[in-house]
Amino acid sequence: MVLCGDPCVLEPPSPAKEIGAPDAIIADAVREQQSDPLKRFLKSIGTTLRILEEGTPWSNKAEVYIGLIKEAVRKDMAMSNCPLAFWDYCVERRARINNLTAKDRFQLHGQTARATVHGEAGDISNLWKFGWYEWCTFFEHSASFPAPKKQLGRILGPATGMGNEMCQWVLKVNGNVVPRRTVTPLTHDELHSPNDERRRRVFDQLIEKRFGKSVNASKDLQDSPTSAEIATEEEETWEPYTDEEEPAHEVHDMDDAVDARGLLINQQPEYD
Repeated sequence: MVLCGDPCVLEPPSPAKEIGAPDAIIADAVREQQSDPLKRFLKSIGTTLRILEEGTPWSNKAEVYIGLIKEAVRKDMAMSNCPLAFWDYCVERRARINNLTAKDRFQLHGQTARATVHGEAGDISNLWKFGWYEWCTFFEHSASFPAPKKQLGRILGPATGMGNEMCQWVLKVNGNVVPRRTVTPLTHDELHSPNDERRRRVFDQLIEKRFGKSVNASKDLQDSPTSAEIATEEEETWEPYTDEEEPAHEVHDMDDAVDARGLLINQQPEYD
């Protein structure tokens, strides 16, 4: 996995080494999926490349789940205000969740996709503890005195092939993505401390400066005035209406109309 060509991002091992080479790869009829480097790689691992007919993506059974994963990624990115540059980490995390979720499919026989391929249920410990782009703290052992070793970061999902199973990809304040095992969620005091809240705001500002806006923050939306600003502006510029012939007069508040029982007129339900 490479993030925008950034050399600071580490690249995990190929899935062909971890899971094994598939018998065939079914690809759409696009140039990037028929390139010579791809063909040479598939030939080196003993996999056949099958190209679908142009304009027939529905013939690939994986298209349905690809669409479901894409929709889940869009939702995660929008809810977390995560910069678009980290979409590939979100896709990898969602694919892992999909493989560890049992589905009502005849081919799976009530098992998860991982259990069907590997013969074991799989471990979800590295997924349930952290949400996508969740705040965390980790220990940076290379920090020199007097810099604190405990630093603030963002979770980008499990780091496959890096450290143990609980190792996570962590986004640092400088924008680098590193694998760390010493990650812990923020405590209740850290979430509500004014100093920690200020640190998190500075963290987001630095990440936004390097990687751009989040998925649901557009320039037009940020530049447009809010309802409170519009209301304040209207209050400041309001002038009483005056007529050329008759001066304006103020109408005082009037009591609501009630019936003989003291109830508001036309406010009772029809069944009363």
